[in-house]
Amino acid sequence: MRYNTIVEKDEANLNMIIDAVGKFSKERFLEGIREKRYTLYDVNQMIIWVCEYQQKLNRESAALSKFSETFIQEYATDNNQCFETARKLFNRIRSSVSATRKIYKRTCPRIHRQQPRGVERPSVYARSYFSRVACTPDMFGIQSFDDAVGELYYDLETFFVTIINTLALCHQMIRAEHAVRLDDERCLSIYNDCVAKMMDNVRELAKFFTVSQETEESDLLRRRMKARRVSDFARENYHRLNKSEFSKYLVLKLVQQGQDDGLTEVESLFWPNNHGKALEVRGALERFDELQGAEGQKGKLDSGLVVEFLKWCGVEPSKEKKLYEEYFCRNYHGRFQLLSWKTVSQVRKSRMDSRIGDEEQASSFQKVLNRLIA
Repeated sequence: MRYNTIVEKDEANLNMIIDAVGKFSKERFLEGIREKRYTLYDVNQMIIWVCEYQQKLNRESAALSKFSETFIQEYATDNNQCFETARKLFNRIRSSVSATRKIYKRTCPRIHRQQPRGVERPSVYARSYFSRVACTPDMFGIQSFDDAVGELYYDLETFFVTIINTLALCHQMIRAEHAVRLDDERCLSIYNDCVAKMMDNVRELAKFFTVSQETEESDLLRRRMKARRVSDFARENYHRLNKSEFSKYLVLKLVQQGQDDGLTEVESLFWPNNHGKALEVRGALERFDELQGAEGQKGKLDSGLVVEFLKWCGVEPSKEKKLYEEYFCRNYHGRFQLLSWKTVSQVRKSRMDSRIGDEEQASSFQKVLNRLIA
């Protein structure tokens, strides 16, 4: 009779493996060795196999542990594009699951009769000597066997302890994810944290600066508009989007809000929470040539004034290079020659070294601007 070695990638089968491995004991191990009539060669071969399995399990267990540190707190990840958590976790420990299946198959009784038609084949986890309820304890214990048998037992014990801890972590993550889906407040908090982190990562959002007509019809955006509350949307889409999908949704949302106030796409992304500032920056850039001190050497813009302008714009220092290249250079249409970022950066660094603060430089530009609009 053939045994069933199929392990479905769901929580029920995860629990089945945990339950079977949890029944492993010295008595059941010895019965399996005795009933299978393993030779010393067979035992030594299994020792080699178990050691190989242990190395793979250690790698997978460490990777899973690292994965679990951030998985629950991330709203959108590249590991969960509309997937079932149990299925993804099984994929991460597939070598370990395969190892347990092979070990348990090797310790199942040999039954030569055919399985009746229409009757489901029994699982190796249920029929293995390692997990059967009834067993006959060996009278003399493991000391009556060759030392290799004792070595195999302790290797298997170590392997099974590790696999239980690993599978228990999988089970914990599945439960934790489910708990988040039932907790509107926590789900919304994770959503808001993810939004804030993505907004700080200008490099991540930069590739979506140009929004196509196709993406303007974003299904996610429609769903967000349809949702009664943002917490409803956050709960429904938790761990159902990858980072790229969520970034596109976020950009489209910001662009739409900015367009309502007359902002361009790029302005919406640089000043998502201060549309008034975006309009001020646009106005200052349009009249940049009129500002006192705008002309530098040899018909070029004055690098010091450009640096003060960047500080006055109020974006994070890490975004200033992108602001200069993607916004200033593309929207400045004055008569003076543009500067390279290297030139601007050198002045920026020099002032930093001289302990000239960002607020001081922003204030200096504001005074120049006030004289123009007074």
